[in-house]
Amino acid sequence: MKNVGSSGNVESTLHGAERAEGAPADQSFRDAIPRLPKAEEYFTRGFALFTLLYSSYWLYWRWTSTLNPDAMAFSLALALADTMGVVNFAILVVTCWKLTYHQPPPAPRGLKVDIFITTYDEPLEVLRRTAIGARAVTYPHRTYMLDDGERDEVRAMCQQLGVGYIRRTTHEHAKAGNINNAFKHVQNDFTLQLDADHVPLPNILDRMLGYFNDPKVGFVQSPQDYYNTDSFTHVVNDEAKRIWEENRIFYSLILAGKDNWNAAFFCGSCGILRRSAFDEIGGFSTKSITEDMETSIVLQGRGWKAMYHGETLAYGLAPASATAYHVQRLRWGQGAMQILRNMNPLTYPGLTIAQRILYFASATTYFDGYMKLILYTAPIIFFFTGALPVSITNHELLLRLIPYIIFMVLAFEMLSRGTGWMLISERYNMVRFWTYIRATTALFREKPLKFQVTPKGRGEVPFKIYAPQFLIFTLSGASIIWATLASRYGWIDYPSSGWDSIAFWLNGFWAVWNMYFAGYVVLHSRASRQQRFDHRFLDAFPIRVTVMENRGSAPLLEVSALTQDLNPSGMAFRASTAVAEGSRVTLPLALASGTVQVSGEVLRVSSETTQGEKVFTHGVRFDQLPFETRDAIELHCAHHSIPMVRMQYRQSTNIITRAAEVLGNIRGERRFKVQLPAEVSVEANGDDPAEAGLAMLEDVSPRGARLLMETPVAPGRKISFEVPGTSFSGEGTVIFNRTLESPMRVRFVVGIIRDPKRSWFRSLTREWRSLGDDADESA
Repeated sequence: MKNVGSSGNVESTLHGAERAEGAPADQSFRDAIPRLPKAEEYFTRGFALFTLLYSSYWLYWRWTSTLNPDAMAFSLALALADTMGVVNFAILVVTCWKLTYHQPPPAPRGLKVDIFITTYDEPLEVLRRTAIGARAVTYPHRTYMLDDGERDEVRAMCQQLGVGYIRRTTHEHAKAGNINNAFKHVQNDFTLQLDADHVPLPNILDRMLGYFNDPKVGFVQSPQDYYNTDSFTHVVNDEAKRIWEENRIFYSLILAGKDNWNAAFFCGSCGILRRSAFDEIGGFSTKSITEDMETSIVLQGRGWKAMYHGETLAYGLAPASATAYHVQRLRWGQGAMQILRNMNPLTYPGLTIAQRILYFASATTYFDGYMKLILYTAPIIFFFTGALPVSITNHELLLRLIPYIIFMVLAFEMLSRGTGWMLISERYNMVRFWTYIRATTALFREKPLKFQVTPKGRGEVPFKIYAPQFLIFTLSGASIIWATLASRYGWIDYPSSGWDSIAFWLNGFWAVWNMYFAGYVVLHSRASRQQRFDHRFLDAFPIRVTVMENRGSAPLLEVSALTQDLNPSGMAFRASTAVAEGSRVTLPLALASGTVQVSGEVLRVSSETTQGEKVFTHGVRFDQLPFETRDAIELHCAHHSIPMVRMQYRQSTNIITRAAEVLGNIRGERRFKVQLPAEVSVEANGDDPAEAGLAMLEDVSPRGARLLMETPVAPGRKISFEVPGTSFSGEGTVIFNRTLESPMRVRFVVGIIRDPKRSWFRSLTREWRSLGDDADESA
């Protein structure tokens, strides 16, 4: 250990090694940024311009022809909300006009690189996972844990893992101060900054350091993606293999668009910093609690360039609960207000015009909460008071309003290049509108704000978290009931004839629309309570489970099973055979980091019916594992399971493809999800010998099946599969072999056209027909 002054101490370890001559290069570049064909890209821009022109006309007409002098305050508020919507759309057009795609140069050798992991009070399980992932990064580096919580258990963990440890006894300026303190204790060329929960992939430095060949580049940012897909901010469609996350628009579109204007900013984690650039400005800026964007403004004001590398190279924890989400968004919003107050981007020296506009837009986005509040309460005000915010006929309004809505929705979907998903985006607008309003009050605060760390792990969701949405839901419903009675009995002199008028139906639809989103938020917030202390990683690979006799050492039964989720504390597996609760089991896990032997106890068993077959899911708690085994599981989960699962899901689907999937099944037949272990046999074919082994049967259909295998099978070869203990079986011919590659292992999706003579589907069809015959006879 090397003691450094009285404010902290440092322990360091060098990690990584030079790539050997002839070793395989990094895996191919995978965009987190959606790409469109050139013709579709040009059409998108043209349609966005057309929509911008029409919305400008709409805005002009609203202000010159529709204001109602009899309800002027209400009328002005709604017109102002419309104006904010058009201005936001104009900024979106400018920002996303052109997305940048960079192919990085090779990383130069011999750079002095450190990885900083900042921590305050995060669970040790989270810290250990990040430290193990950082330690395994291939480019030579040193890893440091920056402990602002002064925890001896964190120091002990770092010593056990062989990573550096820096502690400070004063805690001014929160995260920014923590990093600035670490800069005093190390000498390096570049720093990869990671939050406590962001686990880097092994090639993160190799993929990003090449940008610094340009001496003007001050920092490089990469996307922040998240592995806990059961979080508050994720929407997952397993059947369609689509995944959406609330930050995806920002990291797939906004930053890529800002990069085109040299206005991308550092986002606090998953970015590499040039030490000399930060030395020039005295380290991280500390005027706000959003040190990342604030420091980016200072750097770019000094002429330093920013780069955005649109490839996911680290995975972290998204807010697991509504409480954690609002804590995070409130901090971001309050920090943005401090930036507006202390260093307004519109007047900050050294920025370009584009940088001024885009930084100002980012900082003022939190005022959208007021716009949403007006839109959510407008139909409520009309129904309760009878006040109309416009003074024109329904025909004049609808003639212009309907095209405006259609054009804006289509333009948003097209500009988002398949990541927008308007309905889901609107849900989260409803989620955050009140938190955004709360955040704006920091613009008028002179007292320093406290940096609130986003909570990790378990968390309760009190009523106050979703009270604004509950109020919108309740008042919207009550206003409809009230208006129905008030118009009938003449309690209010409405400027229209009750439900016989278009005004009532338009506001009624508007109110119900708001109720849908508000109700969703209430239910989603209440359901977003995390149950586990530590995340279980989705991972499906076949295993053989040995059940021990009477809790002894003699094997009683061997069961073919499929893992469902995994972490160093336990796992779940699916099987067609039930293993009793309380049973002792041993499991050899063929991990990407090596095979490990674990044992444990079955704590729970649940069952479900999958296409007529009984399937059992077992929860297992592992016995105390050696550190080496725990770390092997952690590395497998972080560097294999996460990217492997994510490659099987689409994060962007353009509007044309989504429409085709909604209107008709693009496969022409339905697939039935199975996800069970299958015994697979591949017939010999010429020089290719016969093969056999375990694989995962993903799904079946009347004409085919899909397997996930550890070895490829060439198209044209005959293959058969059977799930033991079930009627899931078949044989056919391989028609495709798709590669799924993580940084640690390659797996293969094998598609099969089935032989109907010996298929599970045919036998199932016979059963359905017999059931139908029995029903006819009983009738």
